[in-house]
Amino acid sequence: MEEVRTETVALLSDCFARDLLSVDDFERRVGLAHEAATIAEVGRAIDGLEIGGALARREGSAASGVHARGSAAPAEVRAADRAVAVFGEVKRTGEWIPARTNTFVAVMGSVVIDLREARLGPGRTTLSVVAVLGGVELVVPPGMRVRSGGSTVLGTFEHSAQSPVPAVPGEPVVQVEGWSILGEVSIETRRPGESKREARRRRRSEKRERKRLPGDGR
Repeated sequence: MEEVRTETVALLSDCFARDLLSVDDFERRVGLAHEAATIAEVGRAIDGLEIGGALARREGSAASGVHARGSAAPAEVRAADRAVAVFGEVKRTGEWIPARTNTFVAVMGSVVIDLREARLGPGRTTLSVVAVLGGVELVVPPGMRVRSGGSTVLGTFEHSAQSPVPAVPGEPVVQVEGWSILGEVSIETRRPGESKREARRRRRSEKRERKRLPGDGR
């Protein structure tokens, strides 16, 4: 419950920073989030709010509408896909449809998997990644549910996770698994079109804004 409240307040702070909310409306909605005793009541804090082109509703999860992406029909989703980068680079970006099971390997090369405009099929999409003296970078949009579990040998497997949101039946879920051997695997949340530097700057701004939120005791 507290995680849902935190995610909702962070979303409202982001909307306020983008001038989507007036000061009065921002304070009113944050107040609703803080006073809520159930997930449904937390949902009232974003009811009717335009977020990323979608209209948030109080039914379902409190964070419904955080991201607005097209989905792929089951018939459009391939069973498997594979890409290998050896002394080179492989990129999957833009509006594309990942397979149900995807394997990406970087050997002294790099792989970039950008899901911010991707059309995912319903249910789980699996990404099996291996980085050997190379790097695999996964970029996901805010609100996308990502589960990760990887192992490393003198490397890194990093997931900069956002606060979890309640599951919605049939909602796409990305499962990331694999290995990093003297390499790097990173999973980061960024908005469409947002660079790494812009994402870091936004997160710092959101952190400062949350410290100034009403009811934080400061």
